[in-house]
Amino acid sequence: MARRTGKPSKKKASTSDAPRPTVMRRLLRWTLRMFVLGVLLGVITLAIGYWYFSQGLPDFKKVTDYRPAQVSRILAADGTMLAEFYRERRTVIPRERIPEVLVQAVLAAEDAEFYEHEGLDYAGMLRALYNSVRAGRVKGSGSTITQQTVKNMLLTHERSLRRKAREIILTRRLEARLSKDDILTIYLNTIYLGHGRFGVQEAAQYYFAKDAMDLNVNEAATLAGIIQSPERLSPRKHPKEALRRRAYVLSMMAKNGFITPEVAQQVDHSPIELAEVPPERVETAMWFVNLVKRQIISKLGEDLLYEGGLRIQTTLDLRRQTVAQASLRDGLLAIDGRQGFGAPKGHVKNPERWRKKRRKALEVWRQVEPDRRKNAVPLERTMVALVTDVTRQNIHIDLGFGEAEIDRDNAARFANDKGKLPFKPGDEIEISLRADGPKFPKKMKAVVSGAPQGAMVVMNPTTREVLALVGGYDYTHYPYDRTTQAKRQPGSAFKPFVYGAALQSKKFTPASVVLDAPETWRIGPGKWWKPKNYDGKYRGEVNLRTALAKSVNTVAVKVTQEIGVKTVQSFARSAGLSSGMVDNLTLALGSSEVSVMELTNAYATIANGGVPGDAKFITEVSDARGVLDVQFQVDGEDRPSKTIDSDVAWLLRNMMRSVVTAGSGGRIRKLTTREVVGKTGTSNEARDTWFVGLLPDVVVTAWVGFDAPQPLGRKETGGGTVAPIVGAYLGAAEARGPG
Repeated sequence: MARRTGKPSKKKASTSDAPRPTVMRRLLRWTLRMFVLGVLLGVITLAIGYWYFSQGLPDFKKVTDYRPAQVSRILAADGTMLAEFYRERRTVIPRERIPEVLVQAVLAAEDAEFYEHEGLDYAGMLRALYNSVRAGRVKGSGSTITQQTVKNMLLTHERSLRRKAREIILTRRLEARLSKDDILTIYLNTIYLGHGRFGVQEAAQYYFAKDAMDLNVNEAATLAGIIQSPERLSPRKHPKEALRRRAYVLSMMAKNGFITPEVAQQVDHSPIELAEVPPERVETAMWFVNLVKRQIISKLGEDLLYEGGLRIQTTLDLRRQTVAQASLRDGLLAIDGRQGFGAPKGHVKNPERWRKKRRKALEVWRQVEPDRRKNAVPLERTMVALVTDVTRQNIHIDLGFGEAEIDRDNAARFANDKGKLPFKPGDEIEISLRADGPKFPKKMKAVVSGAPQGAMVVMNPTTREVLALVGGYDYTHYPYDRTTQAKRQPGSAFKPFVYGAALQSKKFTPASVVLDAPETWRIGPGKWWKPKNYDGKYRGEVNLRTALAKSVNTVAVKVTQEIGVKTVQSFARSAGLSSGMVDNLTLALGSSEVSVMELTNAYATIANGGVPGDAKFITEVSDARGVLDVQFQVDGEDRPSKTIDSDVAWLLRNMMRSVVTAGSGGRIRKLTTREVVGKTGTSNEARDTWFVGLLPDVVVTAWVGFDAPQPLGRKETGGGTVAPIVGAYLGAAEARGPG
């Protein structure tokens, strides 16, 4: 058998003989791969999460260009606040007006490491996450001041993972763009501190009646304590809880070295001394405030009024306003006493029979115009109602088709000296319903009617600044402004414009003689008119001065016929009367309706040497950036382009002095020592009564009448009813003269 020959072959090494990696090395390698993969996935997840949660984030300019909603304030001429308008009650103040003690108290209570960290407290966030996992819901926040600022300004207060992620993203962006002082300033102006107050300035004013910069340690610690839970920790609502929280803030201030332990202990044993709750508005000035409000909205818009932090300086003189309201109210009460206004109309013995008859009134009420009912215009419909009960708070009445209540304060003007009302169950009284919409509420609100109202305006004739404005007996129950929103017949108060037109025509002088005798005039197709004098007497030949002083009707009509109705209209418009005027001779006796404000402004032209102008209520409007360039005027007012001759204006004032010294306005002389120039006005059947008084520094106009025109009663005239009201005002408010 042949044998193989050649080099011997090498044996192939077995795989079992090769070195093998240990289990530990394999595990390490796998762990490393998983770690890299985990990091990669984490980065990808964070990137996707950042992208996802960044979508639709609020505009960052809202924080960096910080202009939150602020309170707008209307101020009297002396700076007294009349009213505030706001959606969020906030007044922004700069960092330099925030005292260090308040900053320290807030840092101690909310975020002691604020100036050290970069916006996020990671340890606090982990604690909050742990607590949330244990509770099974989002619980706690671990929020820094920066996070709270973002949440207050740009996000909602919902507790969710999405909101928290967005908050973290915005917090880092905010810290990168603003300084710590800027963030803290925004925070202190943004936080809610209870009772509708936002920011430390409004809170300081509300709780302590002082500016934030004047707060002491006690007050600063109290405010800082409120931040955690404004409603639960309010010192007004929960004083014990507020004291407990203040103690914590003081201890944290001492722990962080802001105050000494001795100071903390001393303050902790002190009470929280709160100021009285500030009034929301000056009640006597609300007609004026509403007029200013309408002008601001008309020129600047509602958003700027309620959010712009406007400072609206007005012309109102609070001293004059108070005297004007008191004078008008006293005059109206005097008329009530003379004429028995507000007294029951009768007494009902069978209420059931009365109700059956009164159900027809429902149909009358349904006919009220929808827009008037929607706006709840007062005194839009009057009717007789039955008193069912008189309590300490209300007068309960039966309308025949429903029930209503009258606030007892509304009827207070009819009470006797002891405060007792003249109403009892079973009495019929005249009332006016108020409804907020087209549907009948189960119980409606009503006011006692059957008594006249009034209005009064005080104006500086040179500047046309309105110094006082009273729109009725009281604002609470009668908010309707009768100085600008109502138009009534001026009666004889229109006659100065007739005689002014006559003087300017050069056809007449104050000494010109006209025959005072009855005469019939044609005032339209088939219409004839025979004017009479108030006293029913005719004086024969009288000059214009006497005719104006005695308010002779026939002479005013004859003068108008002589110079022409158009001439009188033109003169009146030059003075400032912009309302429509009738085109017949009844114009001479004031048959065209005007507002109290309009008539006051027209008389101011006469007082100011014939120079017309616009009634002025607002002197300046400013915001945080400075004074706004905007002009205001009365609703619907149109300044006349033509002026009145100065010599004519002087002669008119001279003639109207005779009204006071020898005419229908004589009663005013007993009430003031100043030389008043004026004119009375009484329309047919004394449905409207007027007096306008002129001094070099003020023009005062008062009107008295029913909202739904009806006679005021026997012997009520402009001279007897209204002149004493103006005289009482002048004697109390204008006795010193200019300045």
